[in-house]
Amino acid sequence: MSLTMPAGLATTVPRTRWHAAVLLIRPLAKAIDWGPLALVTAFVGGLLSLTQSGQPLSGQDALLLMRVAGTLLGSAAAFALVDAMSADLGAAAVPRWVRQSLRCLLAGGAAVAIWLAAFAYALTRLPDGALFPVGDLLIEMAACLGIALAAAATAVRHAPGRQAAMTAVVVQLGLVLATILLPDQVRLWPPTCGFGYWDQAHQLWLALLPLPYAWLALALRDLRR
Repeated sequence: MSLTMPAGLATTVPRTRWHAAVLLIRPLAKAIDWGPLALVTAFVGGLLSLTQSGQPLSGQDALLLMRVAGTLLGSAAAFALVDAMSADLGAAAVPRWVRQSLRCLLAGGAAVAIWLAAFAYALTRLPDGALFPVGDLLIEMAACLGIALAAAATAVRHAPGRQAAMTAVVVQLGLVLATILLPDQVRLWPPTCGFGYWDQAHQLWLALLPLPYAWLALALRDLRR
């Protein structure tokens, strides 16, 4: 005798799961460790406010500050993937990859919003006519964020607690610092907006951007099938 699921029930199960996922947003937002992100936000705000305080901010200083902000915000977002209850949930109504994806969206979205606010503030301090392309710099930030989240998603599969997030931070900062040593022709961090190898570097950034998010998608897979 063959057993088949009624068509109506087959469509109801996925809808129920997605409804449960939406209901998880509020408790997950409360469960996420927002401390590192708050600390980095305060640090970035202090840097932007105190650097050349009372004077226009030079383009090179603003560029360096936004890159530091993007790297540190990505590192801070990695702590959101630490889930102290993941080992105790067993067969939950919502799969693990959905819960972790929501954590990535919440923390990653917050990190991008903070970075954009910092960028907007930096613009107000730049001299008139200064070149400061938000699109190119946002690509850099998105790559740093993707590396941090992917490294954290991998680390939390093997170790619990904050040490997993710290491992992700080390991986992210190591990869970012390694790119500084590349030759000028493929240098990913041109020192001046719009000059030298700026366009070539950001074409390379754009080509590389899918890689950390593909890594993240693989790392978010359920531990057990």
